[in-house]
Amino acid sequence: MSSVVALDLGSSAIAAVEITTTRERVSVTHASVEPIPGGLMHDGEIQEPDELADVVRRTWKTGGFSGRRVRLGIANQRVLVRVIDLPVLTDMKERRAAVAFEAQEHIPMPLDQAVMDFQGIGTFHAEGGERERIVVVAAPREMIDGLAHVVRRAKLQPTGIDLEAFAILRALMPPASVLDEGSPDTDAQVIVHVGAEVTHVIVSVDRNCHFTRLVNFGGNALTQAVAQRLECSVEQAEALKITCGLLGDPQGRWDPDTVAEVQHALALAARPLVREVVRSLDYYRSQPSSRSIERVVLSGGTALCMGLDRYLRQGLSIPVEIGDAGGQIDDRGGMSMAMAHRASVAIGLAMDGGGAAR
Repeated sequence: MSSVVALDLGSSAIAAVEITTTRERVSVTHASVEPIPGGLMHDGEIQEPDELADVVRRTWKTGGFSGRRVRLGIANQRVLVRVIDLPVLTDMKERRAAVAFEAQEHIPMPLDQAVMDFQGIGTFHAEGGERERIVVVAAPREMIDGLAHVVRRAKLQPTGIDLEAFAILRALMPPASVLDEGSPDTDAQVIVHVGAEVTHVIVSVDRNCHFTRLVNFGGNALTQAVAQRLECSVEQAEALKITCGLLGDPQGRWDPDTVAEVQHALALAARPLVREVVRSLDYYRSQPSSRSIERVVLSGGTALCMGLDRYLRQGLSIPVEIGDAGGQIDDRGGMSMAMAHRASVAIGLAMDGGGAAR
């Protein structure tokens, strides 16, 4: 039996998930999503490390998590993701050296000041022979050190740091079948993961990340739009956003005028999201290696806003469905669908460390 705990430090909440894996089952043994004071995190960057460490320590204690080892995720505009092509190399030392050499042409930061990792996403035939397509991720070392500092100050031990987009993929997409994996005919799947401040647009094939972009739009923009139009508190606006939604019949006993005002505010505020997703997918389609897009999967806490999936479908003209971040887990341990949406990054991080992907 193995157990892995993952921690997602967001701008509005901390999500922590512990996954235990045996030969028979993959189970969530502990899960917690706790709001944090504003100003501690912004756009994926730590603003107040000492205060954030105190919140992490309290979350760990109240959540009942075992051990002190934890996996972490990163995502902000300073984290760079690039796709490069190289000749197929079987020697790992030569492969890593080749990636580092080629990455210098694509990563606009000194590599000795960066933390870099990569993963292969498939091979293809070219004029000069067999080549491999590789996704390279690079982040400033001082940013990684700052994240590790917060976790250590909370008396925890960081054991791995991964790109949030990769974690989201693991949580929401099932592994490719052995028969279909690597097929040139496999369509792409898109995840639109809407967090509080930013949105991940992720294009995957066979559960591999072929393209990802971080968009400066989050659910907070929708909440603020409702608060301003109805002149109500942020807390009430958040409740109205979820229960009235963008489209359809509201959940709860709201008068028709309130529902109309909320849905109008949300429809106007959500236009930038649709525009940025369209731009991202247009850019992906312009790449020589792009695939046809089969569907879009909506995730993140903002996916709980009723009708957002239908609104995206209208704007993208692509089938959109709401994802299930707990779909790859045998036993959710009582974790609700709403919590799974908010903790999807942490779920994916824990799945990687514990081998939870089936």
